[in-house]
Amino acid sequence: MIIPFTKMHGIGNDFILMNGKDLDESVKISDLAVSVCHRHYGIGADGLMILRESQIGDARMDYFNSDGSVGEMCGNGIRCFARYFDNKRSSEVKELSIETMAGIKKLTIRTIDERQSMVSVNMGIPIFHEVDHTILVEGREYVYSFVTMGVPHVVIFTDKIDEAITDVVGPLLEKHKRFESGTNVNFCHIKSDDNMNVFTWERGAGHTLACGTGITSAYAVAVKTGKLHRRAVVHAEGGTLELEEMDLGSITMTGPAMDICKGHYFFS
Repeated sequence: MIIPFTKMHGIGNDFILMNGKDLDESVKISDLAVSVCHRHYGIGADGLMILRESQIGDARMDYFNSDGSVGEMCGNGIRCFARYFDNKRSSEVKELSIETMAGIKKLTIRTIDERQSMVSVNMGIPIFHEVDHTILVEGREYVYSFVTMGVPHVVIFTDKIDEAITDVVGPLLEKHKRFESGTNVNFCHIKSDDNMNVFTWERGAGHTLACGTGITSAYAVAVKTGKLHRRAVVHAEGGTLELEEMDLGSITMTGPAMDICKGHYFFS
């Protein structure tokens, strides 16, 4: 079958977006995700999002990682999803409510130009399971925190982060027996009291240029442990997000959503 698609990215975290109305009922979405996200035989992306109708929000976002597994929520993805859904593209701020497996997310969106929107998302209140605990990985001990921000995240602060630690330690922690359902892993470096770098190994996708829920989780731990102010800028490999903790404990994440291309995908 031939499926219309849009490819977008949020600070380097790239996604394929499709409308559920364009899919046959027989299509297994997990298989479609693996196929379309493949970087050699497909279009290539970190994940696939399907637009569905919602009874409790403006729309529902179904998210699948590039390995076909279901993702409860995706921070960079939901900003792209909001732009995909927002057909009336306006320079004025518009409010949206998007249903996800992690609950309803409230967003504001404003079109910047023909390729880009700026989107703010209320990511909710983080759930802290463990803060500053230790874990042994291949003979080395790491201090970590374990947080749920719609999806599970491990946060590790280090004096130096690079691809080596991300690509070696990340997959070992993703599937560590401590985390029964697997976990995303974020390596963080504090630059100042309102500035931080984050590298992410994403569950089901591997090393990604950015992860919205990961950046939010890392920020939440940094604020809780006194490493960052409540308003801060966080840099991923693919770009920058602004984070702010609100009075009731929820976290607002603000960043861009950008179009890459549109076309038709041949799926069999």
